[in-house]
Amino acid sequence: MAEVQTEDTLNHRSVRGRWDYIRQKLKRRGVMDVDKSHPHFSMLKCIRTGLKDLLLNHKELGPKDNLQTEDYHQVLSKTLKLENGKSFVFESYACSVFASLRRAVDISEADYLMSLVPPGLPYLEFISNSRSGQDFYFSNNQRFILKTDREHCVQYFQSILRDYIEHFHAYPHSLLVKFLGLHMIQISGSRKKYILVMQSAFYPQTRIQERFDLKGCFCGRYQKPSPPGKKTLLVLKDQNFIGEKIDLGPQKEWFLQQVKADVDFLYELGVGDYSMLVGRHPLHGSECRETLGNLVTRIQISSHDAVSTSHTYSSESIVLPEDHSADAVSIPGEVEMVLSPGRSSNPIQSNKNHAVTLTSLTSSSVLSSPAQNRRLLPNCLNNLHIIDGVNHRYYLGIIDFFTLFQCRQRFGKMFKDMKHCCKEHSTEPPDIYADRFYKFIAEITT
Repeated sequence: MAEVQTEDTLNHRSVRGRWDYIRQKLKRRGVMDVDKSHPHFSMLKCIRTGLKDLLLNHKELGPKDNLQTEDYHQVLSKTLKLENGKSFVFESYACSVFASLRRAVDISEADYLMSLVPPGLPYLEFISNSRSGQDFYFSNNQRFILKTDREHCVQYFQSILRDYIEHFHAYPHSLLVKFLGLHMIQISGSRKKYILVMQSAFYPQTRIQERFDLKGCFCGRYQKPSPPGKKTLLVLKDQNFIGEKIDLGPQKEWFLQQVKADVDFLYELGVGDYSMLVGRHPLHGSECRETLGNLVTRIQISSHDAVSTSHTYSSESIVLPEDHSADAVSIPGEVEMVLSPGRSSNPIQSNKNHAVTLTSLTSSSVLSSPAQNRRLLPNCLNNLHIIDGVNHRYYLGIIDFFTLFQCRQRFGKMFKDMKHCCKEHSTEPPDIYADRFYKFIAEITT
């Protein structure tokens, strides 16, 4: 006899499915398909529908040659319907800004659409060991990550979006993760969900053998590795990296200059608790030949290598080069960043009235500007985050830079100081965090 589909039966199945999902999530660390039984299937269906509508029906919100002030405040808001007739609100923020950044990292709108809305292919959930409480989903080809985030984090990101874009204009080969879209959905009867789309620093990841999330401190920074032979996707932490090195050989100088420029920028924003993602695998034969060809070219242009313009975090930090006597350092592209020895309430100062032209970040044709810290890159996918060392290919990116040191972090620091007997942990003011983070990366890089 067929079961009668009463409302109580459906509710019971929904609850049972959620508990099954939670049990599965607790047992696994890795990637799993998001199918119809997944509790967030409807949310992701709405995201797919909204992205498809945005990319197919709003060509006027595509990339621009010159980004104006109003582009950063632009909001597309629509009520859309799913195939089952249910409606939801979809909003997309600063569409042209993010489209321009996608173009700058050589991602066409067609490729972006096919990656995020592939016909018949599900999203993948990355069940991580992150303590942020946010959800992470991969596009089916694992090229992009969709990350849920809190409203106050999204609002903060919107407030620094122009500075974030101008940093790439000043340093095209920045290691900061590239955010490529910001969206919101609201299903009737549910709270708003904010979703950030970003490049995966670990793409393509078919060969990656180890993944680390490094903050430069050790308290609470250990992840139990997977048992031998068990294929789970774990991101290890600082204690797991003890005794290891990022062996870049001739690339070391460039890499540390770029880390310094990025950390200076994050310090000026007043944020902390960010991480350096490190993935690696041994260089294969084809990659060794590719690396050698690029290395020869880099040696030929070594006289044009960048010198990072940095300020003092503490008495032991690297200071400004002697030839930079003034506080204001001019950066190509008419962007002016004011460097000061202390943190202010509005640390980033730039001309908000000028238009920004965000050209290709991957181009190797312009190498004459020392302030931009440009380098030639391997001819491979995701080349802004891939660096070939002596024996390994490294996948490197700086993530999670939305944490301001406010009341919650101050109380968190007091609690962790007592819990860990004042040993080093991740909740520190921006100046201390930036100083320690850079020193740690410098110490483990050879």
